[in-house]
Amino acid sequence: MVVMPDTQCYSGEINGGKKEMMIAQTEWAISNRVSRNVAYVTQLGDISNNGDTPAYIQQWYNATNAMYRLEDTVRTELADGMAYGVAVGNHEQTPNGWATCGTQGTTKVGTTTNFNKYFGVSHFQGRGYYAGHYSTNNNNHFDLFSSGGLDFIALYFEYNTNPPAALLTWAKAVLATNASRRIIAVTHYMGTAATPGTLSAQGAAIYNALKTNTNLFLMLGGHTCGSNNMGEGSRTDTHNGNVVRTLISDYQCRTNGGNGLMRLM
Repeated sequence: MVVMPDTQCYSGEINGGKKEMMIAQTEWAISNRVSRNVAYVTQLGDISNNGDTPAYIQQWYNATNAMYRLEDTVRTELADGMAYGVAVGNHEQTPNGWATCGTQGTTKVGTTTNFNKYFGVSHFQGRGYYAGHYSTNNNNHFDLFSSGGLDFIALYFEYNTNPPAALLTWAKAVLATNASRRIIAVTHYMGTAATPGTLSAQGAAIYNALKTNTNLFLMLGGHTCGSNNMGEGSRTDTHNGNVVRTLISDYQCRTNGGNGLMRLM
C-alpha cells in the first residue's frame, strides 16, 4: 500500500514544494504496481491548501493531474485503474484555518465543494473498489480491496474534531456488513506525530466506536509534524486482546514541503 501524506505544499507549490513531487508519487505507484504488489493508494487529506477559495483553483488541477493518473486503464492494466482513496483534511474545508503548509493549526468543519467536484461520489461510482459513502457527499466513504489472499476495507472519515454520532453509527453498520474484511480507518488528524503518540479527539472517537471489531488493525492519519517537524508517530492500543496500530505521517514541515516523501506499507 502506498500512503501519500499531506500534499498541499506540492499542489499549492508552496514552501519549495512542486507539483512534480506529487506527480512523482503516483507515477511511482503505477510503475511499481506489479513489482511491489501495490494493491491500494491512500492520500491522508490536505490534498489542496486552500479548499474552496476560487483564487486557488489551480491547486485542484495540480492535485488531479497527479491522482487521476492512477485511473489510466492502459498504463495500470486494470479495468478500474489502481484502487485509491482521498481523505478530507481541514485544508479541503472552507473557511480554512491554515495560511500555508508547514504551519500547525486547526479549523472548524467547512464547505467541501471542490473536493466533491473532483473526488466526489460521481467520480468514483462504478469503480469496482468504491463501495459507498455517508449522507449526500463523499466526505466519508469506504473502499474495498484484496491482496495476498486477504480482504480489506478502507474507511474514510472527514476532518472533524467532534464527529457526529450518526456518522459513527453508519461506520459501525458498514463494518457489520464487511465482517470478514480487515479494517483500515483513515482520517486526516488521527493523532500526534510522536511515539508513543496520543490519539486526537476524533481519533479517540473513531477508535472507541470501532474497537469492538476484532478485524480493526490499522488507523492512519497525517496533519501534524510533531515537535521535531519530522512528521512521524505511532501508538498501539489493545482491546480484548486485539491489537490496533496507529501510524501518523506528515512531511510538510520538512525541506520543500516534504520533498515528495511518502510511505510504503
